[in-house]
Amino acid sequence: MKTEEFLQEHKYYRTLIDSATDYVVAINRNYQIIMANELFKNEFGMQSNEFCYRVWKNREEKCEECLVEKTYRDGRGHWNVENVIMKGGRVANMLVRTIPVKNERGEIVYVLERATDITKRQHIQENIDNLVDNLEEMLANRLEELQKSEEKYRTIFERSRDAIILTNSHGRIVEVNQAGVQILGYKTQKDVLARESTANLFVEKQDFIELQKRVAQEGFVVEFETRLKGKNDSEFYALITSNVTVDVTGKITGYVLIIRDITKRKMSQQQIEKRNIRLDILNSISKTVSSSLNLDEIISSTIEKTLEVLESDSVRIYLIDDKQKILKLVAHKGLSPQLIAKPFMKNRKPGDGLLGQTLLDGETRLVDNYLRSQDPYVDFMIEEGLHTTAYIPLSNKGKMMGVMCVSSHYPVELTTEHIEFLTAIGNQIGVAVDNANLYENIKRAYEDLKDAQEQIVQTEKLASLGKLAATIAHEINNPLAAVLTYIRLMIKLKDRNKFSPERLEDISRYLLTMESETARCGEIVKNLLAFSRQSEIKIKSTRITDIIDRTLVLIAHDLEIKDIQHRKNIAPNLPNVQCDFQQIQQALLNLMYNASDAMLDGGTLTVTANRKAGNDRFLDVMVSDTGCGITEEDKEKIFDPFFTTKEEGKGVGLGLSVVYGIITRHNGTIEVESKPGKGSTFKMSLPLAPL
Repeated sequence: MKTEEFLQEHKYYRTLIDSATDYVVAINRNYQIIMANELFKNEFGMQSNEFCYRVWKNREEKCEECLVEKTYRDGRGHWNVENVIMKGGRVANMLVRTIPVKNERGEIVYVLERATDITKRQHIQENIDNLVDNLEEMLANRLEELQKSEEKYRTIFERSRDAIILTNSHGRIVEVNQAGVQILGYKTQKDVLARESTANLFVEKQDFIELQKRVAQEGFVVEFETRLKGKNDSEFYALITSNVTVDVTGKITGYVLIIRDITKRKMSQQQIEKRNIRLDILNSISKTVSSSLNLDEIISSTIEKTLEVLESDSVRIYLIDDKQKILKLVAHKGLSPQLIAKPFMKNRKPGDGLLGQTLLDGETRLVDNYLRSQDPYVDFMIEEGLHTTAYIPLSNKGKMMGVMCVSSHYPVELTTEHIEFLTAIGNQIGVAVDNANLYENIKRAYEDLKDAQEQIVQTEKLASLGKLAATIAHEINNPLAAVLTYIRLMIKLKDRNKFSPERLEDISRYLLTMESETARCGEIVKNLLAFSRQSEIKIKSTRITDIIDRTLVLIAHDLEIKDIQHRKNIAPNLPNVQCDFQQIQQALLNLMYNASDAMLDGGTLTVTANRKAGNDRFLDVMVSDTGCGITEEDKEKIFDPFFTTKEEGKGVGLGLSVVYGIITRHNGTIEVESKPGKGSTFKMSLPLAPL
């Protein structure tokens, strides 16, 4: 607070200055007027922090023989007779005197400059007889004014709602107002004066020392927060505004302390802070519940945060086991291992003790004295040293999930706010348990669905194997017949002794043909075994051309029998795709068989592979036919399970559904374009493998 604000804060001191009949101003080291009495303001007017030489003498710079400067320099008072410009331009002859006002350390706080108008002194001397009567009247009026000022000060002093204590320079209490008597808890002012020093009012002596130090250094202190002692050492929170009082020479004569009782406000602030902390804890728990499905993590975090904000020191959380219909202890903290090891602490039947009863009726229970408790396990709780326990039901959407027990090893008053806070935490735990159960159910259902999908894929694969059986048998039979024919021919040659050197060239040709045909059989069998083998999905970087070529080998003979030509339009330098080789081969084989079945009178099957237009993260593989096509109505249901347009006995409608599932699991897409009588094109988009 500035010096001017300090003076304004204490009207009594200001009133004394205003009562002076001379012009009085207070001037700081920068030659600025920081305070002036009403006589001065009425004559000269004054704006905040105006320079004294500008106001007094209408100068733009300080006087050559400045009395204020001398006083600040040597710390003594000075006087001089000077001409001063009054209102309206009149020049008055003034007797000017300066007085330094110092603090306890002897430093000058400001300089009081007092000016007496002596312009008419000569005239007054000549008319001294006439002025005697006037002087008596003036003195009477002045006395009356002083009495009014004293009454005004006394009224403010007595009617103040804050305690006002006046002390001497040693801190001894010399006066206290009625508000001070009441705030300190006494009946009379005499009782307060008996406390002698203001130091005896402070709970912490260090606070008194700090306040005294700051007042001595700055001359005043505003809203110094501390704790004070009243009658019978009853404590309360207080804000103290204090300043020094000085005489005309600047010597400290005492202190003024204005004390405001802020206990209620302080307690309200503490309640708000506690409430905010609880809200932060609930918000934190809520975020944990919404961001995590790990029930153990949520419960552990909840226990830690609950103990942070409550005075209790132990927590137990029980959850209901739906299969066994019992409460099971899932987490705890703050209790001895000996108590936790008890069977009734680990498991509890519904209705057994206060814990079990809370589960049955969903009602909160509070035990503040186990000696009066009817719980069957009260002896163990007393042996553990527990004093207070709250049993909080854990529920969600009206369904009981378990019970939370919050206990303390010392007497604690659990208020309504505490119970509401614990109930809110219990509701959050109930939500977490429900979410965790729902997640487990969904996870289990997903695993079941995944297994079912794999079974469907395998079933469709076996169906494809059935289709392959006839063509593979014929495919293998042809090379085997050729091998058998050459073997029989060579046996005849041997029996007829025809293995002459002239026949070696023919025999060599027979053997090469047998080798080629046998290798062909081996390749067909190898591809068939690789396709039929059931294995886990293995996603890895794969060349799409390898998958296409291997699939065409499996279906080549079927296409030949049906008089269907096949073509490949593979773009050069295609990047690898990220996929499971056998799964994509299964999808391609299903699409090719569907295309083959759609071309009853022969046709052309075309397999195309290129980069996806407009998206450099995918590769397109298209299987096109010149068959019967698909109607618009059937296109909407073409990927639905068990939907088929084939004759009865020729399909169950799982082929395209399996293809859709495989491509979807690979984070790809599949779509179809078709016109009845013109043919169809199925386009698979597969993600590229990372470089």
